Amino acid sequence: MLTVPTTQITAADLLGAALQYAAASIAVVPLHTPDSGGQCSCRGRTDCGSPGKHPRLQHGLHDATTEPDRIRRWWRRWPDANVGVATGTRLDVCDIDTNDGLRAILDLLDIVRPAGPLVRSGYGWHLWFAATGLGNRAGLLPGVDWRGRGGYAVAPPSLHPTGRRYTFQQPFTGPADLPTCPDAVRRLVVAPPPPSPELSAGDGQISDLDRYTQAALEGEVSRILAAPRPVIRGGQRLSAGGRNTALHLAAFRLGQLAARGGIDQHTVWSRLTDAARTVGLGQTETQRTIASGWRAGLRRPRS
Repeated sequence: MLTVPTTQITAADLLGAALQYAAASIAVVPLHTPDSGGQCSCRGRTDCGSPGKHPRLQHGLHDATTEPDRIRRWWRRWPDANVGVATGTRLDVCDIDTNDGLRAILDLLDIVRPAGPLVRSGYGWHLWFAATGLGNRAGLLPGVDWRGRGGYAVAPPSLHPTGRRYTFQQPFTGPADLPTCPDAVRRLVVAPPPPSPELSAGDGQISDLDRYTQAALEGEVSRILAAPRPVIRGGQRLSAGGRNTALHLAAFRLGQLAARGGIDQHTVWSRLTDAARTVGLGQTETQRTIASGWRAGLRRPRS
């Protein structure tokens, strides 16, 4: 789709890409842009948890559109805006942050390379699929998230905080290039069904454990949300804050419970990921911290 060398990307190229996605019925939204130091163009700048990856518009993703005139107005106002593509209607994106995550997905599918469009991001890869109708899901596997209904992804030729451009390693020329999501990946995205509320008289202990587990999860999420943020003044970090530590401890404690059984890992990781993003932790940092704490907890089951 994009033939301009990534070292020569201009404002016209960003606008052109946005219009090409819109022509393929993929709604787009202008995103903030990282500067040469990796800081975001938003008001948060040095304290932004997702530099160059969140919408510039007041209503965020809700304002995403395929209307060419609106898109032109946006890029006239913000000519260096990164390009966000809305997921869930025309395409879904498998967002992979690590080499291990990519290997896990390829091993799961028993393939060497994915069939459809492949995007190289700053640290990882995006696999594009035809929309499944499924929602977003964090932590399909360590370092692997799903962008579906109600989500979005950063698209080429946007700029990553590392200074690299998002680029297609395998091309996208239109919707016909989007493969159907493989069943093996789809099963990871689909959340397990909730337990039946109908319990027999002998199920009292299981019911108590479910309530205890839910209370433990809610308590850990509350601790993450209440953790102090780092203090930054004049571009200098004066204190590290406690958000990452709170996330690690939460994953550790819940991993201890999981080692005794009765906890669904996907549900826990999804809730912890949502809490971490709410307090501004980056995606890669979040997944690594949860995975580390979870593994440590599994090794030390709670009595």
